[in-house]
Amino acid sequence: MSTVLPPNLPDDIDLAPGTELGGSARSRVSRHRVNQAPAQWGSSVVVKTFLAPEGGSPDEADAGAGAHTEGFLRERAGLRYLPGTPALLAEDAPNTTLVMEDIGAAPTLADLLVGDDPGAAWAACLRWARALGGHVVADPDVLAQFRADLGPAEETNRRLIAALPGAGLDAMADWGVRHAEAARAEISEALTALLGDSTREVISAGDTCPDNAVLTEPAVRFLDTEGTAVHPVAIDAAYALQPFSSCWCVFTPPSGLREAMLAEFTAGASGQLPQLATDPHWPAQVRGAVVIFTVVSAAWLLPSARTKVASIGPAGALAPNHRQLLVSRWRQVIAEAADDFPDTAAAADEAITRALREWGGNGALDLPGYPAWR
Repeated sequence: MSTVLPPNLPDDIDLAPGTELGGSARSRVSRHRVNQAPAQWGSSVVVKTFLAPEGGSPDEADAGAGAHTEGFLRERAGLRYLPGTPALLAEDAPNTTLVMEDIGAAPTLADLLVGDDPGAAWAACLRWARALGGHVVADPDVLAQFRADLGPAEETNRRLIAALPGAGLDAMADWGVRHAEAARAEISEALTALLGDSTREVISAGDTCPDNAVLTEPAVRFLDTEGTAVHPVAIDAAYALQPFSSCWCVFTPPSGLREAMLAEFTAGASGQLPQLATDPHWPAQVRGAVVIFTVVSAAWLLPSARTKVASIGPAGALAPNHRQLLVSRWRQVIAEAADDFPDTAAAADEAITRALREWGGNGALDLPGYPAWR
């Protein structure tokens, strides 16, 4: 499908009409051949336009939720400040449009995870984890500039981190999980400690799922930076230990992979935060972030899981269903975090018992292994 050219490009830029690459309800993404531009633009570029809410104008969005404007600001900041992302080539702020480097069509990490080469998938996971650690930015001057660029929107992510675990516990309590109330104090204490440690705040892209990680040579490149935010580095590390905490391409990894991925993430992040590699409390901090992600996932997944069996992935994608993912993560909390989070582990155990009773046993709730290692 052809697309119109982005408005307000510099006079010396000439792009051909583009081809749609997808996007979402929030944005439109297209690839354009370059007819005329500086050499660093290459032969093609990618254009991403953030869309105002349907039926509303940009002014209405800015006065209300302003979601498309915030997405534009976060994407722009990610392209400006984060290593491993496409180069930002041009922008049209009034039309919330960005022109960025086209990094091509190399396979993504998701492609290898659902492929049939176990060695290549293992190596790619370690490359991804090292690149993810190396992609975070902790420089105080860059953090200050990022906050200035985002303005009031900078606090949105922090408010979500603080609020979503409570919403997850509410969902569990509403389902009749009595231990959810007892877990609140543990989760609140862990959140306070995590958010209160300003020495480990970083900027990262936020949505570094396998399908957003392009395995180019020699580097892994990260797409989709509209979730770029400042948050505790343990939240990024949880993506290695869980793994892929908020993603759809999630199955049971082979033994030893998660620990190897966390080691690679830590090594990569040590360029910005050298104390991580020698801190004996770091693994426990990451486990705490995993527990928080697990509680949050109940807010995202449990309401629909209670009424139907639904895939977590996009239409047609190979992905587990909501019920399998919830049970898998509850089991992980029990197995790995019960000492530090006994009440949360008790809530997870109660939730599993309820799931087996209401959703069926006999392996129906077991999370399958990744296709690459089956």
